[in-house]
Amino acid sequence: MREFIKRKQKDYVLVFGLIAVLALGLFIDNKYLLDIFITTIYFCVIAGAWNIMCGYAGQLSLGHVVFMGVGQYTSTILFVRLGISPWIGMFAGTIVAMILAFFVGLLALRLKSFFFSLSTIALVTIFQVLAIKLDGLTGGSVGISIPYEPSFVNMIFKEYKPSLILFLLLLLAVLLTTTYISKSKLGANLVAMREDDMAASSLGVNLLTNKITALCISAFFTSIAGTLYSQYTLYVDPNGSFNLITSQKAAILTIVGGSGTIFGPVIGGLILGPTEIFLRGWLGSTFQGAYLVIYGILLVVVVLVMPQGIVGAIKNKRTKKARHLQEEMLKAEVNKQHNHVHKKL
Repeated sequence: MREFIKRKQKDYVLVFGLIAVLALGLFIDNKYLLDIFITTIYFCVIAGAWNIMCGYAGQLSLGHVVFMGVGQYTSTILFVRLGISPWIGMFAGTIVAMILAFFVGLLALRLKSFFFSLSTIALVTIFQVLAIKLDGLTGGSVGISIPYEPSFVNMIFKEYKPSLILFLLLLLAVLLTTTYISKSKLGANLVAMREDDMAASSLGVNLLTNKITALCISAFFTSIAGTLYSQYTLYVDPNGSFNLITSQKAAILTIVGGSGTIFGPVIGGLILGPTEIFLRGWLGSTFQGAYLVIYGILLVVVVLVMPQGIVGAIKNKRTKKARHLQEEMLKAEVNKQHNHVHKKL
């Protein structure tokens, strides 16, 4: 029991340790590098939120960006049109996103995983069209520019570092929530459904309730990330807020890092995020599109070599090592007993 408690505490300690290491980014003085780092942390948050629903519950949402877009547009419209602080707008956005997630879950999560994925893609398209057509409210295809009026109340800062702190705090919240879920009854139910939903249902697990709960939690964090990012970039538009590539990127980062693990999305984000930006900057101007080919090859290699992701591969290696050590200890104990019996004879 004591060992189990220590193991539970260990994950929380690792979460705080990881955030402490990432906080060293506050010492970066180069604005370009700091912008890359903030963008990387932002995608780590999106991937971490995606992981709660898709990594643990096993429901592939390719249109998860809709919750980010809803959060962005809600907070931005309230701020620009009505003068309401983005801090209030941010939580208004989470309420809208969670209500949307509830009804999406109620309708779409009854479908098979493939059809659920298609329905989330369709949802993104619907909201993108709405954002374009409701131009009096949303600014249409042009979008909405957020006025640069630096203040804490406006969630707009003269320096990059306050924004980095906010993203790090949000990432901390996502990781702590994921850690808690992974050790809770909800986490056990989600994993059971992911492995075999029929078996889980026969054991009394309410499939729909657990899936909707995971989707709402995921939508909550995704919406907050959307608001923080729109206040950082000072701009929202339909193509950016409802872009399927963002959802696909979240999926890629999570799968490469380790789907259904606490730290997988962050590991994937920290490795692939800067790599993509570096390749795009290095090859983008000379060989347009070449960076995508190289990036794609790297992804394929990683998935083939480590199908369970980087964190999954490390866990498997540690498990094999521990099993080998146990076998060696067992052999040694058997030999010891055998020698003891032999001496008696």
